[in-house]
Amino acid sequence: MARPFSLAGLLRLRKLQEDQAAAEVSVARARAAEVASRQKYAENSLASLMTPTVDSESMRWTAAARASTSSALGELEALEAEWALRTEDARSRHAAARGHALGLEKLEAKHTASEAGESLRAEQAVLDEIAARAWKIAQGDGRR
Repeated sequence: MARPFSLAGLLRLRKLQEDQAAAEVSVARARAAEVASRQKYAENSLASLMTPTVDSESMRWTAAARASTSSALGELEALEAEWALRTEDARSRHAAARGHALGLEKLEAKHTASEAGESLRAEQAVLDEIAARAWKIAQGDGRR
């Protein structure tokens, strides 16, 4: 009977940690994309405010809108940098978790191969014994 892999529980834990780290990478990428989209929208809004104005009231409103949009762009750039760092951090944690799981997966593969080899050796020993008995019977040695 094959022995179970003794580190199976730890391997399951490592795979769960890897899955969690992958989910964190996914969330960080989604947030970074959301911030980039908002930044692009703000840039387009600022570009649309570059139209010439006719009166002083329109000019004041345009200046206020430009200032507000520029401020929002600055905040979005800072937020984009923060999410880029978070994404990179999540990627490095995922790579580390993958490395831990990979080492155990290799041990499990070696264990499985070893158990398969043991099973085949045991089966071959039984087949050899059957063949030896059949040969003895064929040679006239009637003992069983």
